[in-house]
Amino acid sequence: MARGPWRVLVGGTLMVVEEQPRPHEETNARRFIIFTALAGVTEGGIVAYLPVMLARMGANAATVSMLNSGLALAIIGTALPSGPMVARQKNLVPFMSWWILAIRAIFVAIALVPFVSGWWVPLVIVGLWSLHGIPAAIVNNGIFGVLAEAVSARRRPKLNGVRWGLFGLVAAAVTGIFGYSLDLLPFPLGYQLIFLFSGVTGAIGVIFFRGIVIDPIVLEASRPAPRLNRYLDLLWPRRAGRDFLEFQILTTILRLGIHIPIGLFSIFWVNELQATDTWIGIRSTVANGGLVAGYFGWTWISARIGPRWTLGVSSAGMALFPGLTALGPTIEWMLPAALAWGIFVAGIDFALVEGLLRACPRDRRAELVAVHQFQANVVLFIAPLLGAWVAELTSIRTAMLVAVVFHGAVLVAVALMRSTYAATPENAASNEAAG
Repeated sequence: MARGPWRVLVGGTLMVVEEQPRPHEETNARRFIIFTALAGVTEGGIVAYLPVMLARMGANAATVSMLNSGLALAIIGTALPSGPMVARQKNLVPFMSWWILAIRAIFVAIALVPFVSGWWVPLVIVGLWSLHGIPAAIVNNGIFGVLAEAVSARRRPKLNGVRWGLFGLVAAAVTGIFGYSLDLLPFPLGYQLIFLFSGVTGAIGVIFFRGIVIDPIVLEASRPAPRLNRYLDLLWPRRAGRDFLEFQILTTILRLGIHIPIGLFSIFWVNELQATDTWIGIRSTVANGGLVAGYFGWTWISARIGPRWTLGVSSAGMALFPGLTALGPTIEWMLPAALAWGIFVAGIDFALVEGLLRACPRDRRAELVAVHQFQANVVLFIAPLLGAWVAELTSIRTAMLVAVVFHGAVLVAVALMRSTYAATPENAASNEAAG
């Protein structure tokens, strides 16, 4: 059934855009929600506790930071071929499903590594975690195309709010349970069981993802650019447009704030605060509880202020996470810091997805998403190593305070920039068609 016109915020101006619902939209939305909810088990399991296990194994800040830097390096290496690979797929959902399964299989492999012992075990774990960046690069690129084709842009913010909210709810539930269980089970067996459960549950989610139905994509013949230009385009894409370039600047500053201290938190909790796994589980539960509330709140807020201001405000709020962690004198300060993380990272998620989709024309979506992914992961590679270096030179608390400065800088940059993410009704309609 056709729907009437709806209002979309474009550069601070409400514009009227006609929209037709996607075929199978209701079914696709339900399957996306279930798939994302099951991914919450992975988030609350291996993603939350892998750095904690490495810290308890005695890994130093550089090794734990390499979880993120190594992953980013693998994604950087895959960024250039991932765009053409995704763009060549007529049936994107089955193609994506196999790569998602590859990620889950690597999680299972990580769970098996601690059955052997040796000084090299943490390095093998870091290597396997980094390896999953190869399929992750392809999945991160293709998921935008699936989401854009599976549901209409009018429904997309609400769908993202519901599925991310449920994702946070599931993650909040399992992290608390996992943390309590880890204090009861022998080390490292408890961690292995949680990682194995994460991989299997994530694989079950692929069953629902494969049920998403989108129209076959019509492939357009295009002449490939010379090889040198293709590599240069990853750094500065030709004719990408002002909106995309400004989006890249803002998100680069944001990611520096997020990832400079990212490898330091687990070491800080374990070594300086002497936190048990139960305390870390409670912290994660509070964080994901804030995430649930944040997703529902930012669904309403982002629809009114747009993705650019959502990015600025949520980034500034995100500064509370490293700030309260660094300045909090006792273990209890983990909890308000975690709550701030959950509330404001939800806004960042909204801004990144909607901002990128609006900044990328449909006919260049795979290409520009690959560029975005490449540039983002260059930052993700450098920033954790920079954070480890600052922590070694000064202290972990100082590295966290450096991150606070970058988070505040995003809001300042948003206020100074005048990007509109499509300033004319024609471009608004074009972006809507692309979404």
